[in-house]
Amino acid sequence: MGFKQKKTNLMLEYIKDVLRYILFSNSDQNAEYDLLLKDDGMIFVPIYPITYVIDEAFYNKIFNVLNLALTPEYTLIRPLTMQVVVLETANLSQERGLFFPMRKGTANRLNETMEQIIQRFYQTGRIPIMDIIDWDFVKAPHAIITGVSGSGKSYYMKVLFQICSIIGNSIAIDPKGSDLARLAHKQGNEDIVIPQFISSGNGEQGIGGKFLQDVIKALKNIESIMYERQSRIYQNSDKVSTDYRELGFKPYFVFIDELAALLTGANKAVKDDFQNTLTRLIVLGREAGIYLILAMQSARAEYVPTIVRDSISLRIQLGRINSENTRFLFPELNEMPMVPMGGKGTGIISIAGDSRYSGIEPIATPTII
Repeated sequence: MGFKQKKTNLMLEYIKDVLRYILFSNSDQNAEYDLLLKDDGMIFVPIYPITYVIDEAFYNKIFNVLNLALTPEYTLIRPLTMQVVVLETANLSQERGLFFPMRKGTANRLNETMEQIIQRFYQTGRIPIMDIIDWDFVKAPHAIITGVSGSGKSYYMKVLFQICSIIGNSIAIDPKGSDLARLAHKQGNEDIVIPQFISSGNGEQGIGGKFLQDVIKALKNIESIMYERQSRIYQNSDKVSTDYRELGFKPYFVFIDELAALLTGANKAVKDDFQNTLTRLIVLGREAGIYLILAMQSARAEYVPTIVRDSISLRIQLGRINSENTRFLFPELNEMPMVPMGGKGTGIISIAGDSRYSGIEPIATPTII
């Protein structure tokens, strides 16, 4: 027996020991399942007939038990739904199993210069997030980042804005005129939308409905660009499946910080106009290379329509992780515990639309040195 197989067997025995006393109260039940360890996860194989009920609660219980028990040897990835796989075997009692995706070891935070981050992008065509996790915005369009003050949300928005401003065009919409707007201004970016009282120095004015109207105007300009690109792709491409890259367009990134604050003081008609415009950009923007990056403390439905939230592929929750502050962005978690890495800029992430990622896992956002 080789060293690798011996180590695998020891891990399987360890997992069985962990499950034996927590999952099954009757020791006679231990022979009613088997375990398979794969490169991309573990398969729990019930051996029928069984004396326990397999359902979503049972699946979640196994995840809960192993989530911490396998750290740091493995990082369990929380699937969005229970994963059932069919096994190739002559034994009818073992033809199906529960799959738990996981990766060997843990992903590590990037501590790099912006030049190194950009170099990673040009090598892969994807925006790096951690050493083995990156964002392919073509396959997984749009992003939303949530987190309370002090969670590292604003810092990561600035990191993303710097990256996106280099690889494409970008616009900064910032109701506070804070970090994001100042960074865009420092970089010489002319596409900045901030409240009039910040740009004019008139402290008597607040955000109000006027600012939201300015935001809508900016978004409708982006919408016009989107329609123009779609028209040119249709008229000039002979391909059935294509996108903006065929005609040499650069991606266009729309950053909106503190989205909830945009709606402060605006009437219903203006709010509806904003949300309708936002929805069109999110739903239609992918082929034209229009990508939105939204940030807010909580992705509540009154701020982000369900159709918008469901169409956003990259979701990041930074800071404290519990069922209360994750239920809007990750409703499938319920009371599912995770094992975040700890420290500022850490939390959980999911990337839908990219086959390399299969669920929710811990994240530590980059530190630019």
